[in-house]
Amino acid sequence: MNARPTVLVIGIGPLRERFFAVAERRGVDTILVDETAYSRYDRLATENHAWQLTDHQDPGPDLDRLKSFAGKVDGILAFNDWGTRIAARLAKEWGLPGAGPAVAEELTHKADVRSRLAGTGAELPFVLTADPAEAEELLRSAPSGEVIVKPVDGAASLGIRRVADPAELPAALSAVMSTTGQPRALVEHFVPGPELSLEAVVSAGRTLFVGVTEKTCTAPPSFVETRHVIDPATQRELGPSARHFVDSVVTALDIDSAVLHLEAKRDGDRWHLIEIAFRPAGGLISDVLLRATGLDLYDAALSVALGEADPVRTRPGTTPQVAAVEFVAGT
Repeated sequence: MNARPTVLVIGIGPLRERFFAVAERRGVDTILVDETAYSRYDRLATENHAWQLTDHQDPGPDLDRLKSFAGKVDGILAFNDWGTRIAARLAKEWGLPGAGPAVAEELTHKADVRSRLAGTGAELPFVLTADPAEAEELLRSAPSGEVIVKPVDGAASLGIRRVADPAELPAALSAVMSTTGQPRALVEHFVPGPELSLEAVVSAGRTLFVGVTEKTCTAPPSFVETRHVIDPATQRELGPSARHFVDSVVTALDIDSAVLHLEAKRDGDRWHLIEIAFRPAGGLISDVLLRATGLDLYDAALSVALGEADPVRTRPGTTPQVAAVEFVAGT
């Protein structure tokens, strides 16, 4: 390890300024590589590179430039979805802690995740299709009478459609596939009820922490998240079953070391996975969790990336409390 540890950050996104403050406080240098090169991070990261690493799911022209950091960094992180697979692959190649070989090599889109979950009880019936007739067959089997049609590789609820009428399936499939240019869409059973997110810290295949976040979303078809709430009472009620659910997902996906963001719904006593991201949550959830529990996911992410034995540490003297953030969207 370098005298001053260095972490390579692949992809960052907005509202992540506090991560760099955590790194600086810990004496960790950061090398940021992000295609958009957010100018707000210019003076926060030790180095900031505007390299194009991906062209949708294909390699971008600057991907090979990451090889110049081999042997020069002590850990690798990603804070957006396109960066997580690159980070996992480099961690594997360079012998550094990472999310694991499945994330690096196999889980290229959402259908791969769902296939790995088969038999765990966390999966939902789904088809990967461009055929309205195949989607209609799945719709007719849905207990709720509805399906969700979504891109196989999108994020932030981009392009999602909720469909109850078979006549709407052709248009929904077409719209979803055009969102990311993929030849097929993912269609799965819709589960009614509120969606929760689970913030998990996993080290060497062991789940060390799971926090429960209650979410509020806009009405269909957009499903944009507008509020995140972390309540100690909800944590006490749902924490044990959420921990068991996350354990089953970690095992099924062969996760090694990562901070995870899972989106899930409960159907009675059963949890269903809606989405999983192999990175800390966005939308200021990490900040809300810090206020509610004293656990800093950014600090945990650095510890996981650097291979530290105890990545879950709460601030001394923290009393669990309700914390929340709400977003107001202008039109």
